[in-house]
Amino acid sequence: MGRRLLRLLLSVCALLGAAAVPTPKEHLGYTPGDDYKLADYADVSGYFRKLAATSDRIRLEEFGRSANGKPMLLAYISSAENLKNLDRWKNISRRLATGRATRDEARVLAREGRAIVWIDSGLHASEVAPVQHSFDLAYRMITQEDDETRLIRGRVILLQIPVINPDGLDWVAHWYRKNVGSPYELAPLPHLYQKYSGHDNNRDWFMLNLQETRHVSRLLFSEWFPQIVYNQHQAPAFPARIFVPPYAEPLNPHIPAPVMEGINMIGSAMKERFAREGKAGVISYAGYDAWWNGGLRSVPAFHNMHGILTETALFSYATPGDYKLKDLPERFASGISTREPSVFYERPWLGGKWGVRDAIDYMLTADWAILELAAARSEHYLFKAWDLARAAIEAGGAGKPYAYVVPIDQWDLSAAVDMLRRLSLAGVEIRRATDAFQANGKTYAAGSYVVPVAQPFRAYLVDLLEPQKYPELRVGVAGPTKRPYDIAGWTLPMSMGVAVHRVEEPFTAALEPVTRFDSPASAARDPRQNAYYLTMASAANRARKPRVALYEPFTANMDTGWTQYVLEEFKVAHQTIDNDDFVKGGELAGRFDAVILASQSVNSILHGSRNGEATGRDRLPGLRPVVQRPEFTGGIGVQGLAKLEGFVREGGTLIAFDEAAGVPVQFFPLPVRPLLGGEDGANGYYSPGSIIRIQVDTSHPLAAGMPKEAFAFTTGGQAWDISLLEKFNVGDREVRSVARYAETALLASGWISGERAVLGKHILVEARHGKGRVILFGFRPQFRGQTAGTFKFILNAIYSSVPQERQP
Repeated sequence: MGRRLLRLLLSVCALLGAAAVPTPKEHLGYTPGDDYKLADYADVSGYFRKLAATSDRIRLEEFGRSANGKPMLLAYISSAENLKNLDRWKNISRRLATGRATRDEARVLAREGRAIVWIDSGLHASEVAPVQHSFDLAYRMITQEDDETRLIRGRVILLQIPVINPDGLDWVAHWYRKNVGSPYELAPLPHLYQKYSGHDNNRDWFMLNLQETRHVSRLLFSEWFPQIVYNQHQAPAFPARIFVPPYAEPLNPHIPAPVMEGINMIGSAMKERFAREGKAGVISYAGYDAWWNGGLRSVPAFHNMHGILTETALFSYATPGDYKLKDLPERFASGISTREPSVFYERPWLGGKWGVRDAIDYMLTADWAILELAAARSEHYLFKAWDLARAAIEAGGAGKPYAYVVPIDQWDLSAAVDMLRRLSLAGVEIRRATDAFQANGKTYAAGSYVVPVAQPFRAYLVDLLEPQKYPELRVGVAGPTKRPYDIAGWTLPMSMGVAVHRVEEPFTAALEPVTRFDSPASAARDPRQNAYYLTMASAANRARKPRVALYEPFTANMDTGWTQYVLEEFKVAHQTIDNDDFVKGGELAGRFDAVILASQSVNSILHGSRNGEATGRDRLPGLRPVVQRPEFTGGIGVQGLAKLEGFVREGGTLIAFDEAAGVPVQFFPLPVRPLLGGEDGANGYYSPGSIIRIQVDTSHPLAAGMPKEAFAFTTGGQAWDISLLEKFNVGDREVRSVARYAETALLASGWISGERAVLGKHILVEARHGKGRVILFGFRPQFRGQTAGTFKFILNAIYSSVPQERQP
């Protein structure tokens, strides 16, 4: 009787405590997920601050600032008792994840510790449902008193990031609020929703260019080491309602098998819970592969963590859709029926009304499936983290490879140091030699860097430093090769222009840990070093500084954002110009020395979004038309094209990347012809995002500081035929090649097909036009801010644009 009374009193006390915690509706004035309502960052952060002020089951912490200075918040949610000992649970998780315990110690720590589960929301700001769901997840975890939630609070520390991209949330929420109820209700945001990157903020998780990525990586890989990392998104294959693991083929061989099996098990637990709750439309093994390294759900898998991705259906901000069965496609792209049950789509969704609230309910089901599994198997997950770390350390100690050496006598030491800095930010241990040593039969000077492979995140290290070989999985016996979800190759030393030597067997060297990564002072004076261009930016007087314009369209072009990132990293003063500068503004000639067109289709540059037209994936049944606001429609037009041509003819430099090079090639009278067609695979050549070898004419000023043989990243690209110069009298129009596709062994990392179409062809050329010139890149030299090995081409083009009379 006494125990029953005690339990009753505890329940009453819990209810009284819960009554003081504000509901999301009490805070917002509406229920999260209500049609046509979107909370902004003040709404979300304000609510979490209220929760922290009224409950001892949540602790709130600012862990960094966004690019625009907004605080980034982390909520720790668990039992009050657990939150009193956060440092203890963090230390246990760190010791196990880094393998710093004996097996017996690890067993004890795993029994004592708490499973660490990470759930984030709002990385892609246009995918609005995850942030709107964050209110309910926190409130339910804090207030629910059912046995399952109590067990979760007792055995799990939930790290909840309610908004991982606060800048983007405000831009999207305020844009939608402005347009709701108007013909422009579903209009896309006309600029990127995260500084520099937009949607590519989920492509930055090994390069760590963005402030937000670095803040999150510190939490994940240096402080908390969660066993499960759940990253929420919003774009399953239509008409599915949610994608959950298992992922699709192919599998990256560096992901430890126990990690991938663990991901599959978590996905199965999620699917089982959806089935029990009668929620239809759950799909797996479709679209999102296990090959790529670079996303918030994929990089943790290379760190021995279970990276979980879901994609919940919602294509229309907070505007609901009404889908009729007759309007749904009969099959997915894979050929699987959307109407009949199948192994990875057991209960088809057959239409109906769908809005934010429905998406929230699905994500909450996924949350609780993960949290319940983590609570029930907390000891298992904690010990598994130690087991994986020790296996990685032992495999590295066995050799093949044993270590990677980054010699001090690099072509570009500043790029090498930068690469090592980024590896360190992701938890990789770096050493430096205090004396000369020998390895692989070579002598390395003191100061050379050594990256031992015997470390807990061996999979991540090896995957980034070794070439990728994308498997040719074919559809049927003779069908096309399955294309990767994102890119096929990303080998860091190649893309950054760094020499890294693989050492197979153990060697002896006097090594010290490296905690600071500073470029040597000599780099500022050496044109081979990327750091040299920082000296140029600071040393040039005002009169000699290039006047640079970067075209920024109204179509949220990520390649423009990454170009701006590179310019700002190298302190190149520039001005962004948009369609109005071409259509309404004055002449470009005389105002600028160089104009940069980042990669963008010719049609998009000329015409942009056309008023009254639906675009892209928004052409789905059940949704109203997508119409852009008139002030954000159109492109540079014929008038702008004429201004651009006149700018070059009068002495300006036009720098065009990849697709954008089609503008001058098609519309200026240049003796240059593209060899590759506009469609993927045209002329038999195709690259889904790979690293290739190029040959550089180092006598050309645009190649200053470049080696004769280098690497370039290409997502298809272009090859240029300049033989017209030899066949016709073209007056004073001169075309010079700066770089060519390699004549042999073109592929360095990833996958390409039909390479014979481009072997030895020109990939970067300079064409004179009137008094000016056009620099045509057949690739993206600044791709995602990751290709430091080809940054010099851009910077040389910019600095050489200064007219002769203003040069020293």
